[in-house]
Amino acid sequence: MRKLIMFVFFVLSLVAIIGITMSLNDLLSFLNLGNMSLEDIQNLFETSTVEEIIQELGTIIYTLMQVYGIPIIIFLISLNGMAISKR
Repeated sequence: MRKLIMFVFFVLSLVAIIGITMSLNDLLSFLNLGNMSLEDIQNLFETSTVEEIIQELGTIIYTLMQVYGIPIIIFLISLNGMAISKR
């Protein structure tokens, strides 16, 4: 019974991660922000200082962890729960 519950939460967290990704993709497409080329990214790195790059990367990582954090935690806990044997 415990493995069934873990499997249900495993599937629900995967669905949540996929749904969030699809929603973000639709939002970025709607705002026309999803079409960056490699040259644009290179230009951003060349014109920015190291401090600005680190600050922006920190902001991106913080935002991703806020959005994906709880589904990833549930995914990992349920995966661990399915992997260990019952004593």
